[in-house]
Formats: sequence, C-alpha cells, structure tokens
Amino acid sequence: MKKLLVGIDIGSSGCKVCILDEEGNFVGSASREYRPLSPQQGWFEQDPRDWYSAACVALGELREQQGIDPGLILAVGTTGQMKGVTFIGRDGQPVRNSILWNDLRNLDEVKALQSRHGKLLRRISYNPFNTTSTLAKMLWLQHHEPDNWKRVRKIVFPKDYIAYRLTGRLQTDLSEASAICLFNTQTQTWWPDSMFRQLSFDRDRLPDFFPSSQVIGQVSPAASKETGLPAGIPVVAGGSDATIESLSVGLKSAEQCKIRLGTAGALVTVTENLEQVDRGSYYVWCYLKPGQWMLDNNTRSCAQSTTWFRDVFFAHEPVSDQAYRRIVEEAGGVEIGCEGLVFHPYLQGEDSPYWNPSLRASFFGLRANHSRAHFARAVFEGTAFALRDARSSFGKPGERFREYLLVGGGIKNAVWISIIADVLGIEAKLPEHSEASFGACMIAGIGAGAFRDLDDAVERCVRFKGSVTADPQRHRRYTELFQRYREMKRIFDGVYRLA
Repeated sequence: MKKLLVGIDIGSSGCKVCILDEEGNFVGSASREYRPLSPQQGWFEQDPRDWYSAACVALGELREQQGIDPGLILAVGTTGQMKGVTFIGRDGQPVRNSILWNDLRNLDEVKALQSRHGKLLRRISYNPFNTTSTLAKMLWLQHHEPDNWKRVRKIVFPKDYIAYRLTGRLQTDLSEASAICLFNTQTQTWWPDSMFRQLSFDRDRLPDFFPSSQVIGQVSPAASKETGLPAGIPVVAGGSDATIESLSVGLKSAEQCKIRLGTAGALVTVTENLEQVDRGSYYVWCYLKPGQWMLDNNTRSCAQSTTWFRDVFFAHEPVSDQAYRRIVEEAGGVEIGCEGLVFHPYLQGEDSPYWNPSLRASFFGLRANHSRAHFARAVFEGTAFALRDARSSFGKPGERFREYLLVGGGIKNAVWISIIADVLGIEAKLPEHSEASFGACMIAGIGAGAFRDLDDAVERCVRFKGSVTADPQRHRRYTELFQRYREMKRIFDGVYRLA
C-alpha cells in the first residue's frame, strides 16, 4: 500500500484537511467551518482551540469517507492564514483569542510606529507597514490589555498552533517570521537586540523559526488520541497559506504570477534579486527555496465583495450555492461596463497600491435602468480592476510575467474569471488542485523524504485542468474603463476623508 501525506490548512472561515499519496496523487479532503468573532466594528478574532477542534473533526470525517488506514500516514504538514497573531501563555494555553490579519483595532499603533520608525521598518523588513502588521497588533495588546501581555510566553500563528497541539513545540517558519516586521528579510534573522530596545519590545516572546519542510517534532500520544494520527509520525514546520498555496500550483519562477481569488485578492510572484524590490510597495516574504523571496500584492476585498453582495442582495436565498449560481447567471447577461455603473471594492480600505485603510467602497453611476444584475457584474468588474491596480505596483518584476496561475474559490465562477482575464489581458492556467492544504501535503512529503525537493514535488503533484484567455477586443474596452475607474478613485479621495 502507498504511504500517505496529510496537510492541514487553518483558513479564515474553516479548516481543510487534504491527503495525497507518496506519488503525488490526490486521495481526498474534508473541511469543517467556523466563523470569525467580531466583538466590535472592525475587530476580527478567533479562538485557537476552535481551529484544533475543527482539524480533529475534519481528520475524522476524512478517515471515515476514504476508509484510510492511519498506519499508512507518513507525515503531516500545516499551513494557514498569515498574521493571525496567537498568544500562548506560560501555562501553555491561549491567553486570549487570536487577532486576525484583517483586524483594524491597531490603527493608532500603526500611526505611531510609522511616525517614529517607518523608514527603519521598511528598510530592514522590505514590507509595507499597516494594520495587518503583527508588530502593531502585539503593541495594541501591550497598551490595552497589559495583564494579558504579561502572561504571554510566545507569539505564534494559526498553523503553528496546530503544530504545537500535535507536537508540543512552539515555533514558526521562515515565511511567517519574515512577515512580522521584526525580521531582516535579506539576512533572514531577527533584528539585533538594540533595535528591539528602540521599539520597547521583548524579543524573548518571538518563536524560533525553521524552513517549511524541516521536521520540528512528532505527533504526541495525547494528540494521537485526539486526532487519530499515529503517534510518532513527523510534523514539518509548514508555512503561510500564501507560500504553501503557491507551491501547490508550481510557482517557482519570476516569470510566473499567481492570482488568488480569496477573501482578499492577491498577485504573487518570486524573485532571487532583492535589489529590484521596491521596499514598501508590496509584501516581501521568504519563499520555500533558499535565496528566493515571494512578492505579494493584495487587494483587501476580493471574494469578500462577492460574499457581501450575496448576503445583501440575495439574503432570501436559502442555499448559498443557489444564490451564487443566480449571481453568475444574472451578471453574465449584462454588457461590459454595466451601462455606466462602477464599483470600487474598498469594503475594508485598500492595500496595494494605495495602502489606505480609510478608503470606502462605493457604487457610482446608478440610473433608473440599473437592475440587480448590473450590480452583480459591477462587483465582478470592480474586483478585477482592483487586481489590475495592484499589479501595477510590481514595477520591473511585473514586466517579466509570462505565465499566470489562477487559484482560490473564485475560479469556480466562469463569468468572474473571464472578466479578470479580459481586464488584465492575460491567459491564465487553472490548476487541478490549488488548495493550501494540498501544498501542505507536498511540504510534508519533502520533509519525510517522499519527494527529493521542491522541484520534484512540483513535477509529481501539480497538474492543470484548463485555462481562461482574454479577448483582445474586450481587453481594449476594459482598458478604457479601467482608466475611468482610477480617475474616479482619485476624485473620490476627498469624499472618502469625509466618511
């Protein structure tokens, strides 16, 4: 019998578990949902224990569905949402709920750090500094919940909490470490102690970090009882969902660009030349190969915009899949440009290229003839324009793109991905499997020796099921509409300040 590899992904709305065999063939997957908590407007949290419970349930369902023999499992890899700062106390338990990447409560800390140390943070970390910053979230806890901060032993991230529950080891990986803004991206080390003193931050609370495929421990007997995984099998360090998902679709060259249609939208590539990186214009994280870095441009409300549209305009539909089918059908019947209706998808402000959490979403150009279908297509077009806007920030690295890889839940929407291809003027491949949990299996396989290295894992696991191609005439029309979209945003900036 073939040995099996397990990947666990802790997403923002649910846990997904995937299994591959040692030859790279997909065996099965299962998922378990949970919801973010929002105790105040703009706050987003989750209880880490809910992640682990969801992982245990999903693992059990997968064993039952597939009739899997646990004795065949070779190794486990974990991945998950980035920057969900998770506070582990000296008693080994979470001190409080994890504060997620899209939480906006730390705006004052961001402004203060920008004013005092902004140039330093960008120069060494290469990253933009905003409300997604782990450092700013930690400082918020110091300022607003000092008793909780005193109890914190280590800072980790969602996938690290799962690895901790499996192995008892508190650690993270290079991709997550490089996103903290306390990390020297070039030397791949934590900042020197003198810089930590400048920021009044205790370095001891930061975890050790390891390459994603390195084995960091084994499943403990207690975790074996809870999860059904065999005690003693290796668990690798894993990686952020952005990096591990990129592996799952074979991203390894500066000529490739992954476009992710998730809650947030993302355009991702890799580089081996930090000299060409425009510091602070996009995220820069350590990738999976030594001497390679991942460049990540985000638009904050991508699939979130479609979810918002469904919840508002289709609240009466009892089944979400049915609602989405209606949305796609209605949007597909509307002409390009929505007869003048334009949507700017700034539901939570915007990242690249504006880096402004104060921006607000808007529809403009509403007329008496506009229907719900026009609004649906406007949402699809607006999110596509936001992706094109973000792509412009890549500068020289973006000029090298020759191959696009389209991933995320949104690729099931044929109308939306056609609009995206037309707006960006690209041909994009559609991977057969593009989930981060799939990539976590690949990382586990490298750590366990089932795959020789990253290239071998990509060659044996990554397959494509088709592509979507831009129509030249529609692309020209969308280029005209995109210029209008950008000019409208510029004019609206003064209005946003009044909101």
